[in-house]
Amino acid sequence: MVRKIFLLCLSVILVATTAYSQEKSIAVGIGGGLTRGINEGKPDDRTIGPLVGVFGMFKNGIIRGLSPEFAFTYYSNGTSEVDGGWSRYSTSHIIPELRLRYSFYDDWVWNTYVFGGVGAMIYNIDDPLPMNRDFEETSGTTVTFPVGLGVGYQIDDDWGIDFNVGAYMTLTDNLNPVYDDIHDGNWAARLGVHYTVARFANDSDDDGLSDEEELALGTDPNNPDTDGDGLLDGEEVNTYKTNPLDPDTDGGGVKDGVEVRMGANPLDADDDILSISPGQKIILKNIEFATGKSEISPSSERILTNALKAMQTNTSMEFEIVGHTDDVGERDNNLRLSQERADAVKQWLVNKGINEARLSTKGLGPDEPLVPNSNAANRQKNRRVEFFRTK
Repeated sequence: MVRKIFLLCLSVILVATTAYSQEKSIAVGIGGGLTRGINEGKPDDRTIGPLVGVFGMFKNGIIRGLSPEFAFTYYSNGTSEVDGGWSRYSTSHIIPELRLRYSFYDDWVWNTYVFGGVGAMIYNIDDPLPMNRDFEETSGTTVTFPVGLGVGYQIDDDWGIDFNVGAYMTLTDNLNPVYDDIHDGNWAARLGVHYTVARFANDSDDDGLSDEEELALGTDPNNPDTDGDGLLDGEEVNTYKTNPLDPDTDGGGVKDGVEVRMGANPLDADDDILSISPGQKIILKNIEFATGKSEISPSSERILTNALKAMQTNTSMEFEIVGHTDDVGERDNNLRLSQERADAVKQWLVNKGINEARLSTKGLGPDEPLVPNSNAANRQKNRRVEFFRTK
């Protein structure tokens, strides 16, 4: 029976795959309960004895849901006085033990768990000894293996209670002195109360943000890079001040992580061109032209200056400049206008000293919209100039 309980507890640990846990914390507590012997004496003659103990637990101290626990327990049990003392015994036990508690369901208020561990059982057999005994020693020490399952309830942030049942298995038949050549053990049921004395912020994915902070931000506490931009969530929040939910915080067309690696500013869309590699493209936003014309407005020169600096810094860069329009007007006119605007951007760079052999142009008019041309805001997004790096 004890072996079956142990295997059941072990299987529950192995198949449990979902656990929700709170921060790491240290709690101390006391408990009391009842015990009853296993294997020795007639079942109807075994008495139920008292159990008391203290414990300390490091909740989630190993991994999420897996908590080491140290306990110091005292209990006693035995049999009633029958059969002229043939199988009577009374034994007291002192047990320092180390347990591992695994919570396979934990919603902070309620949690269910299994536990298993190892301890040293120091036992003492009280007089009178039974007639059916196989040794003379009345005390000793053996190894014990506590296993069981339980349920806990968190009263508030500090106080909680839990109830568990289980068994203490041992490696000896001398625990209870009646001879039957079967290893002895004891059933145990206890009710405990614990108090949290310390808390530690839990960072399940090691990204530099606690799980509590991630829940507040809306990031995934089990994914160190929620938006997949190449930066840890903690780096984005604490170092670069970027948005951990947006892979391109500045909206410039290049992921935040790429910009950081290339020395660009992930909060400034104007310098994203410094970060793109051959085969990638970038949208230069807010390059403005006179309505229906290809003349570059003075306000756009600051943005183009960043493209200029990038090409001056890396003289191997070559680009195809692609112009786009919205769908207002005739398609042929938009194709012509987009080509003229791409040519105007190229000419602006050439006038600033860039070899025109490094630049080519193409106008696609309304044929490749970023978003549907369904409103004024979307049409503004579709009126754009893209730089496609060819080398």
